[in-house]
Amino acid sequence: MFASEIRRLTGDMPPLIGALLVERFAASPLAYHNLDHVRHLLEQLQAHFAAVLPERDRRILRYAIWLHDLFYDVRAPDNERRSADIGLALLQWPEDEMRDFEACVMATKGHRTEERLPQVMVDLDLSILAAPREEYRRYALAVRDEYRGYADAIYRTGRIRVLDQLCDVPLFRLLSPAKGLAPDELERRARDNMRWEQGRLHHGVGTIEALLAD
Repeated sequence: MFASEIRRLTGDMPPLIGALLVERFAASPLAYHNLDHVRHLLEQLQAHFAAVLPERDRRILRYAIWLHDLFYDVRAPDNERRSADIGLALLQWPEDEMRDFEACVMATKGHRTEERLPQVMVDLDLSILAAPREEYRRYALAVRDEYRGYADAIYRTGRIRVLDQLCDVPLFRLLSPAKGLAPDELERRARDNMRWEQGRLHHGVGTIEALLAD
């Protein structure tokens, strides 16, 4: 079922890229970085930026969305670099488009950029942070599931550090206005969610799953 959907959505892409995407997403064991994540980003792109971006930029972002997690190993420090390199090896675009594609994918590593198109990509990639609390809770549990190979104490330390880093990043400066909201509205929602998760991880007792379950 998922394979046919992916082929339908990527039928205009180079065949090798389409085949890689089917292999990666049709039966992904990952709880969060899966086809649902890709769908969500594509829907956000269509709903909030398609009308204001030129076709070139929409195409670059679409490919970046599909390919930014093409290589994904929770123990690897260079997932974004490897994913970008696959796209760079297989796409035959003008140099400026290849450069922007690479920038969009690589921006999802540190989620800091001064460039507009990569900033759109970052806003889309992090949009789950500003979701309603119950949806955010499911996301947090899904991320924990992906890192189930790590003991609770190790995961707790690492996850708190990641959330601290995200709290230091200006968030959704393009997505929030695109949704017709105040410039800091989505950032405020995201920080509320992340502080909630940090509070559970800092002060709770029990498994991570239990701390985030209610």
